Amino acid sequence: MTTSKMKNRLREQRLANQLSQLELAKRAGISRQTLISIESGDSVPKMDIALRLSMALGVRVENLFCFEESISVVQATLAADSKLAYGQESRVILGEIDGCWVAHAIPVCDVFGQAADGFVQKGSSHSKKVNVESTGNLEVLRRQLLVMGCAPVLGLLAARLNREPAGVRLAWIQGSSENALEALRRGEVHVAGIHLLDEASGQYNLTAVRKYFPKSKMLLLNFVSWEQGMVVSPGNPLKIRTVNDISRPKIRFVAREAGSGANELLERLLRAQRARASEKVAPEKVARGHMEVAHAISVGAADAGIAIRGAALAYGLDFIPLAQERFDFVFHREMAADLRIERLSSVLESQAFRRELELVGGYSTKYTGQLFEDAPVD
Repeated sequence: MTTSKMKNRLREQRLANQLSQLELAKRAGISRQTLISIESGDSVPKMDIALRLSMALGVRVENLFCFEESISVVQATLAADSKLAYGQESRVILGEIDGCWVAHAIPVCDVFGQAADGFVQKGSSHSKKVNVESTGNLEVLRRQLLVMGCAPVLGLLAARLNREPAGVRLAWIQGSSENALEALRRGEVHVAGIHLLDEASGQYNLTAVRKYFPKSKMLLLNFVSWEQGMVVSPGNPLKIRTVNDISRPKIRFVAREAGSGANELLERLLRAQRARASEKVAPEKVARGHMEVAHAISVGAADAGIAIRGAALAYGLDFIPLAQERFDFVFHREMAADLRIERLSSVLESQAFRRELELVGGYSTKYTGQLFEDAPVD
């Protein structure tokens, strides 16, 4: 549904000319009551009255009255993990998947990082289907690629792709590897970003993809490789060396959310030490993403946490490497011919993007842009 509103600048122009309502009404040859009704938006002026008002104020008619950009309201399916603000409008990211709109709520804490594609109307808080008032052109939003993952440089990739002349956009939705695969399976995103190791084969991501999509043909497109390890304060004052050190009484450890590759790495290393993560991690200290781990340590809210080297570099923290990992994009094979995936691949393969990633620090572009079904073994 699309609606348009008449934008009325009559009062603004009248005040700019330092005229009272009575004075302007006399100049335009209309009653003061008529002027008040038009100025308040209660009535729309006929063409002759609009012309007289424009002449009286010395401006063009369209500077007084014009239609605002059309407002489109679509019905969308609310993503399963989305939480809407109670009793008020909520900001959402929109995307079209298989002809249906999907809405992902932008967390209230993410005030500056993500511009909204639309606003969920009040009263939709407990509904799976929500009405969304779009903030932009729906045709543009139909070209938006929804990508869920935890790689901090997804923001950099989105900025690069969004300025491409093809008009393709990328919207980054923060989420752990397993949450991303779940969202892809539910049809809530086009692409899942993951870094999950299969201990038996020593390969990243392929086993997890086969587990979630046993009957579907899926493709993996490499984004980056990185080191993941222990992030600690500058100079490592507490002399933390291994995951075993986090059991020390005075060590405050910040965990990652369930389903994250960081948690999987922690569990794997603790199993090797025959310890349980529940004995090591204070459950109230849970970070949403690598950068939140580093931020918590940088402000003194924690002493250590599992994150990537790039996050440690960004906050000037020390880093103890624990594993080399590969972060891949996962999507259905039929998406390979989609213009959005083609443009995504093109950006990944560009020398400019690779150089920027390397300058950011903490990332390897060894496999960046490679499309495969079987993961290469390092």
